[in-house]
Amino acid sequence: MVGKIFEHKHRLIHVKVSCNDHKLDILRKSPSLKGMRIFIHEELIPKDQAELRKEVQKVKEARKEGKWAIIRNRKAIIRDRVLNTNDK
Repeated sequence: MVGKIFEHKHRLIHVKVSCNDHKLDILRKSPSLKGMRIFIHEELIPKDQAELRKEVQKVKEARKEGKWAIIRNRKAIIRDRVLNTNDK
């Protein structure tokens, strides 16, 4: 556990995993913890953090332009919005 112990405060738990497959298994199963106030995030090295910041900036700019944009696997995916013109 990381940090000082304070009454009624949550603490960070830092876990090192021996191989990338175990890490990916844990991250894939993290949505099953929804509603339990437990959050799992991948710790990034400074180089990866800088790259992710650039991708986030690209997404923000694309959304301001009215485009559909998300981040998947630390890469920005940007597409033009397609309007549904089917009349039912």
